[in-house]
Amino acid sequence: MLIDGRTLNEGEVIKTDICILGGGPAGITLANELNGSNLKVALLDAGGEQYEANIQQFYEADSVPIFYPDPQISRLRFLGGASNHWANNTSPFSPLDFEKRDWIANSGWPIGYDDLAPYYMKAAEYCQTGGDGYSSEYWLPLMELDDLMQDAMYSQLSIAKASLPPTRFYVSHGKSLVESANVYIYKYASVIDLEFDESEKRIVAATFTAYNGKQYKVLSDRFVLSMGGLENARMLLLFNEKYNGKLGNESDNVGRYFMDHPTMNAAHLISEVTRLDSMSRLEGQRFLVAFFELTEKVLREEKLINLRMPVTSITEYGMSDGISSFHILKNSLIKGELPDYFFTHYGNLILDADMVIEAIARKQFDTKVFDSAKNKSGYQIPMMVEQIPERNNRIHLSAKKDQLGLNKLSIEWNVSEQNRELMWRALEVFARDMGITSIGRLRLLRERASRLFGDQMGFGHHHMGTTRMSDTPENGVVDENCKVFGVGNLYIAGSSVFPTGSHVPPTLTITALSVRLADHLKGTREGYHEQ
Repeated sequence: MLIDGRTLNEGEVIKTDICILGGGPAGITLANELNGSNLKVALLDAGGEQYEANIQQFYEADSVPIFYPDPQISRLRFLGGASNHWANNTSPFSPLDFEKRDWIANSGWPIGYDDLAPYYMKAAEYCQTGGDGYSSEYWLPLMELDDLMQDAMYSQLSIAKASLPPTRFYVSHGKSLVESANVYIYKYASVIDLEFDESEKRIVAATFTAYNGKQYKVLSDRFVLSMGGLENARMLLLFNEKYNGKLGNESDNVGRYFMDHPTMNAAHLISEVTRLDSMSRLEGQRFLVAFFELTEKVLREEKLINLRMPVTSITEYGMSDGISSFHILKNSLIKGELPDYFFTHYGNLILDADMVIEAIARKQFDTKVFDSAKNKSGYQIPMMVEQIPERNNRIHLSAKKDQLGLNKLSIEWNVSEQNRELMWRALEVFARDMGITSIGRLRLLRERASRLFGDQMGFGHHHMGTTRMSDTPENGVVDENCKVFGVGNLYIAGSSVFPTGSHVPPTLTITALSVRLADHLKGTREGYHEQ
């Protein structure tokens, strides 16, 4: 059933067995898994069924680091959440992603790959990428790529899948909830408070508003925060201000270990292997992409982070070293400094003068000069980088408040020097395989580092780690069942519980964890109070 929160009477009280706070991929999946059970479920979402600018503005942050996007851009505050504008790119995590790695501080999940693997098939159904898995042994022969890496020693090809058009979780999976006899969706229901019984260590009620000055309550046996990687932490920080950190924050972990996936073109591949132009394939209503990654064996032996490395063809203009060097030299000279790799940049400027002139002509005069600029010159690697979980990468509450009187969030985020160096080392290892396999020559663009980790850095907009899963409350916020430490009936769903973020988009794993959480909630006997 779908209910407009604006139609409720002032002070109305809703009673339910499970209250889900947030209607993005995690919340929609969880509600569907509980649909048809003997549990009464209320799902509260802050928005309606379509984008509305006056509601979207509540995602605005007070401050973010330079070059980092404001979450108002990457998040969507209506039913379906960020799935309303995602690319639907999905891959599972690998077994190594769940393990404690002694060269990566704060790594390790309290669950293993085998605990989550049974749920990936159901997650793929929700993402609408098909039930035929992600096995490279199955897909690469169909793409005629199975022998491309047969001589490789350090890397391999893996598969990502996306549905076409991308799956919008509420549009695709909301109808069954609207028609459900036991699931009630409340739209325009923005949560503003939780009531915590400190003696019983349980959440008693959630208070929400429909942006009309009126407040309403939900009484429930269990509550699940599923508002996204930033809002889960923001709201938990707000609630903890009233309860002195007793909601999973007695060790000051809420909001910390914030991770994203930096994306960048940090290497060029010079190759005449034409099959590199066939690394993607349309398969019915799906889009398949083969991408390079390092093997688990070399990641362990060389103590590296992983990189997701698809390849795309690039023109002579796009591959130009001179254009990038021109910008780096210009920016440094404006500051009265000499950049790192000065002589390399100076040489690039001279040797690549035609493409520098081309760039100036395009920008200043909106004209093209050299026909050679459009010639194919090689391949770029728009890679996605695994980020190390750093405690000081965090979100915290600002003193500024939104129109509901709730503190806005501020973001502190950076890519550590260790993370950067491990990225370059991983690329060096991958470069060896390009030579071994005779695919081509990989050229690392270290001299561009100031821009790669500055104005040219992109983002997956994958907000992870801010309410991390752990064996103990000293090291995390939720346990292996996603239950908040110190609270008997509060759970968190979504990528905020990820201790590490792998190098693949998180939605498939978010969905798998949500299906697993639903099984846990359905397995809890009625009236049983978890401790």
